[in-house]
Amino acid sequence: MRSLRPIIASNGLAIALTVIFVLPITGVLAYSITAPLDDWMAGLGVWLHEARGWRVDLFDTEERFTKIGFAIRSIVIAVGISFLYFWITNWLNAGLSRVRVGKDLGKQTAIVEAIQPWIFVGPALVLLTLFLLVPAFSTLSLSFQEADGTRTLDNYSFLWNPDSLGYVQIRYALRNSVMWLILVPTVCISLGLLIAVLADSTKWGIVAKTLIFVPMAISFVGAAVIWRNIFAGGGIEPQLVENGVTPSYQIGLLKSLLGHTPEYNEPLYSLEFWGNFFLMWILIWVQTGFAMVIFSAALRGVPEDTIEAAKIDGANPFQMFFRIKLPQIYSTVVVVWTTLVILVLKMFDIPYALSANDDDKLLLATMMENARNNWSVGNDNVENLFASIAVLLMATVVPNMIFNARRLRREQKEMGH
Repeated sequence: MRSLRPIIASNGLAIALTVIFVLPITGVLAYSITAPLDDWMAGLGVWLHEARGWRVDLFDTEERFTKIGFAIRSIVIAVGISFLYFWITNWLNAGLSRVRVGKDLGKQTAIVEAIQPWIFVGPALVLLTLFLLVPAFSTLSLSFQEADGTRTLDNYSFLWNPDSLGYVQIRYALRNSVMWLILVPTVCISLGLLIAVLADSTKWGIVAKTLIFVPMAISFVGAAVIWRNIFAGGGIEPQLVENGVTPSYQIGLLKSLLGHTPEYNEPLYSLEFWGNFFLMWILIWVQTGFAMVIFSAALRGVPEDTIEAAKIDGANPFQMFFRIKLPQIYSTVVVVWTTLVILVLKMFDIPYALSANDDDKLLLATMMENARNNWSVGNDNVENLFASIAVLLMATVVPNMIFNARRLRREQKEMGH
């Protein structure tokens, strides 16, 4: 194998150079050849506009159909280039190996198998490098710079300076992020386990699991709008205006059940401090179905022999779950917990959709948007401050990544033994 390494390296380089030059040229030619389709889609939009009598401006219709045409051909071209990439690389891999070692099938197979994994991993590595590693290091470098390029630590000290704009906000953002990290994964996992166990023990469990899983199909913004109507304050009566009547806002379902009067028109998610828990509940409502499905599948994988042995030994349902089933799905619990932690750390949609931008509702992600809106005036260094907040957000994810890397390595070692 050692004698084949130069051949493998040269073949891999030849394949990489071919792909680097051939695929972009093919993509440019494909876009050039299919460019008239945009005009055809624009003409289709104009015809439909006139035939249907749409009230939208003709220019807007034409522009939208042009964008739709561009999006469609972009998808087709991207899929076509993906297939072309795998065809070219596999063809070159097999062809170059035959050219370099002749009819020796053993060496041909060794070369092909050495290069083949990189053919599949290569695009992912390139995309991760371009859209993850490069921006991450660029952001890290930017966080240690002033607007004029001078190296400094002031962007971080600004956040912890009691006299700065960001001091109060970063404290609230960190406090709220810790609360979300503790409560949301814990409640989702607890409810998911409880529902998975109870649903599997009833005849109508499939229906119950289906209903609980449905929120997973709803976007975070859609879920926020749903619960905004439930948490709504109400109390705003319709008023006569020049062109009609302004809409009224009814009291939300939950506030109505609590007996709140129209005069008390503050939404529940706007309450100081306590509003954070109503925001958390929206994410819990969406993600509990995810945890339930994963745990239900894991529990079905527990060996029946183990369960039968526990029953013979006289284990009650609580002992059966906590001493038999739960230890055997521990790795699944860790995976779900990791997924929820990462989701919570980057949570932005729900608070933003509800305009929950008060300082006591801030998370690290929403703090960046708040800073963009409130710190930009008269501050030339604001982009560098954003970068420092982004680095703090990234730093909160690193311990989770290290923990999971160690866990996976430990599991691989255990499987090897």
